[in-house]
Amino acid sequence: MSHQRQDLDTRRIVWSGAVLLAALLVVLAVCFVLWRSWAPPALQHVHRPPEPRLQPDPTRDLATYRRAQRNAEYWGWVDREHGIARIPVERAMELMAKQPPETGDVR
Repeated sequence: MSHQRQDLDTRRIVWSGAVLLAALLVVLAVCFVLWRSWAPPALQHVHRPPEPRLQPDPTRDLATYRRAQRNAEYWGWVDREHGIARIPVERAMELMAKQPPETGDVR
């Protein structure tokens, strides 16, 4: 026979489980209280900044910006009469890299 006990102390195991369960419930209660106290209040009305409003319609401004971004990737005439065209930026950079600048051009 060995010098160690062969049976489990069920009372100690149940007591340890009860302590762990109580600690878990305390931690959950603290988390719930913190969550409720730090949660933002329900949005009752949207706060608008004071005058002057520099961007009165951000949705329309965003749509205009996105439309301009889409148009920047297409070829098209800006002023056909004067020969001014719109080309994608990448293509314009390729063209500028291929031809050296003229000596009298100061742009």
